[in-house]
Amino acid sequence: MTSFVRLNVGGREFSVAISTLLRHPDTLLGQLVTNQSTAEYQQVQQGQPVFIDADPSLFPYVIDYYRHGTPLFIDGNTDTRRLMREMRYFGLNISDSETDLQRPPPSEEQRASRRDEVMRRVAVKMARTLLLLAKFPVNGGSTCGEIGMTRVKSMLDDICDWVGPEAAEIKRFSSSGNEILMLLGEVWNEMQISLQGSGRPFYCSLERVQEGGLTKLAFTIDRI
Repeated sequence: MTSFVRLNVGGREFSVAISTLLRHPDTLLGQLVTNQSTAEYQQVQQGQPVFIDADPSLFPYVIDYYRHGTPLFIDGNTDTRRLMREMRYFGLNISDSETDLQRPPPSEEQRASRRDEVMRRVAVKMARTLLLLAKFPVNGGSTCGEIGMTRVKSMLDDICDWVGPEAAEIKRFSSSGNEILMLLGEVWNEMQISLQGSGRPFYCSLERVQEGGLTKLAFTIDRI
């Protein structure tokens, strides 16, 4: 009697120990070594490969489940929807939660790219909000105003909630810290982009100022 099963999965051959498949006897692969009434069972006993019409690129994850259960450690490029569909095909119950599927941690470059993208989304939303407060488009030659940093921080918190959990780090920015200055630089840049997109020659300034012991955000929009 053979101790392993030969499987032809979508044209690619795999060998799996019978003892591994016996861990889940009621599944598609488990039936190959337990259901004696099937032709596939006889093929296994004769050492012949059994054809499985499935995706060979995802099949290693199927075998990992038989060997180790969950969590499955999957490649960062793996489509979890396709993987879960394959698992269901084999009769294996698995969810897309972190308990069942775990991806490798992102690289520092990937984390930095995500931070930059979230920062840009927050800056775009804040720039549009400030332009609305400034009553842009400007009918006259220029407009200016001031907003207390407490209000700016409240505005930032609301925007971060709108963006979602990925903006939690930005939401922790202090109204008096250097991080918010960096963010305001991005906001200024997005305001400039919006002003240029209006088709009219405007320029804006945005700076944090001290006035009467209070810190405020001062803005000016001038026609060039």
